[in-house]
Amino acid sequence: MDESELGSWVGSYSDLDHGDQYAAAQLVVEGGAVIGTREQIALRLANVRVLALLREGPAGRIVGAASLKQPNAGYRSRTFAKAGFPIAGFEDAPELGYVVVASRMRGRGLSDRLVGLIVTQIRERAFATTDNPIMKANLSRVGFLRAGAEWTGQKAMLSLWTFTPP
Repeated sequence: MDESELGSWVGSYSDLDHGDQYAAAQLVVEGGAVIGTREQIALRLANVRVLALLREGPAGRIVGAASLKQPNAGYRSRTFAKAGFPIAGFEDAPELGYVVVASRMRGRGLSDRLVGLIVTQIRERAFATTDNPIMKANLSRVGFLRAGAEWTGQKAMLSLWTFTPP
């Protein structure tokens, strides 16, 4: 399938039918960026501000997902502290995350497209964390700036990225 044939969708997790909610949560689990069961991830997705999906065709299989999360204050504070970066101005900032592409669709620039969909929804300062070189390049392309120092994550060295909309 050509990437131009992929449909984009942006909205709320609650706007999806049960089957699509299941598929989105399962895709995040299979992507491996977040540890948890499908049920645990579904609960997290239910609380995101915005969810972006890529589908094969307008209503086809979900092959990519990304979100704008609303992390709790403790997580946000710990993340900025680990990076050694002042949290001033980001005390209530949402986090871009759960960016995942189905394994058979990787290598086609779809994570960049997903990040772009989420960035169009950001109206205030935001942040992201990643250990993935491709995601670092994607974040940089859409205006995120690397902030502070790297720290040891569960799988690799993590970095903090901040975004201030124009």
